[in-house]
Amino acid sequence: MVFNFEQKPGQTLEKKCIQEQITPRVSIVTPYYNSGRNFEETYRCVINQTMREFEWIIMDDGSSRKEDIELLERLGESDTRIHVFHQKNGGQSKAKNEAVKKTMTDIIVFLDADDLVEPFYIEYLYKALQEEPNAGWSYMDLVGFGSEQYVWCKKFSAGRMTFNNILVNAAAFRKEQFLAVGGFSEITKHYDEDWALYLKLMSKGVYPVHIPMIGFWYRRSATGMQKTVRNNISMREKSDRYIAELAKHVDISLSEKIYKGTLPDCAIKSEYSRSDSVIAKMCTNRGGLKLVKWVYGKRG
Repeated sequence: MVFNFEQKPGQTLEKKCIQEQITPRVSIVTPYYNSGRNFEETYRCVINQTMREFEWIIMDDGSSRKEDIELLERLGESDTRIHVFHQKNGGQSKAKNEAVKKTMTDIIVFLDADDLVEPFYIEYLYKALQEEPNAGWSYMDLVGFGSEQYVWCKKFSAGRMTFNNILVNAAAFRKEQFLAVGGFSEITKHYDEDWALYLKLMSKGVYPVHIPMIGFWYRRSATGMQKTVRNNISMREKSDRYIAELAKHVDISLSEKIYKGTLPDCAIKSEYSRSDSVIAKMCTNRGGLKLVKWVYGKRG
């Protein structure tokens, strides 16, 4: 797949901020910690959304830099849909859980303070959940940008998710389902919380609806949370133990639904490799899963 990484969303403000009161249909939740460096790009991405009926709950997780706090407060006052809250530093999981408590809607979209989304992102995540009322979350494919550049389109596989996280948080969740599994576990400040959430949902038989297009830009950096957890032996081992325990309860035959609505003309449609499709199919039964794990060097 050919992808133009120069066409990042959020480089200009295309829509006007809203000053009147809006009844939201979707709640965007963002944890914020000293995030001023890239936050204005994320801010413009949110304001530029084609769906205007949202609220944006931003939980400042005890930021220590004055200039980052001032930027957040200034942008937070620019639009009535934005609501800024503060807590003592407790980590992303706690910040997101606390923010969810402030939300008014039944659909939650988690968005980190440095990631970017296409203008149609919120609208189509919402549409997919309306189309599939029994699905617990909707998601899109993505690209990584920054220190690494790649296109990430993977076939959904509950079995593969038990040892290899192929889903990232380019998703909207039903709040009822999120709360039913206890939200994000607060076992420690830093761990693979998005992966754990998917496993907790799947262990309850909750399945997703997939929108086969690229709508999310995942910022990669040497200091990002994923790198922090993976590069710290203690954090990684604690996270891996928790993930392994959750994985025991997942039905590996669980499948997803595919969004059948018309996709926007401007969207890049997802493409999947033959090998990835074969792996996904193999992971739906115990024998195939065992073989795939062996190939990946997983002995558990």
